[in-house]
Amino acid sequence: MCSRPETTPSERKVIVASGLTPPRPFRWLPYLGARHAIPRALAAPGACGKALCGAEVVVPEKPPPKYPDGLWRECPQCDRQWRRRTGLTQRPLPARHNQM
Repeated sequence: MCSRPETTPSERKVIVASGLTPPRPFRWLPYLGARHAIPRALAAPGACGKALCGAEVVVPEKPPPKYPDGLWRECPQCDRQWRRRTGLTQRPLPARHNQM
């Protein structure tokens, strides 16, 4: 059996553990046929800003489509920037096929 040494109230440390991963600094926004990575702070309806790929985006007045309708492919440039900035592994680039 494991026993813990007794501590006094002044020796106790408060640990806040929510079990949740801190949010990434960017979020995905379905916009003009692709999901673009935009700054998390860009949230107010009608707000204008830039996606990680450099595309100008406007946060829609109505909430973006939900799954499965909002499950569009990621913008490849946004995905590469997202992964680079958050330390995630890069996806391999798709193979290009020569068309004859």
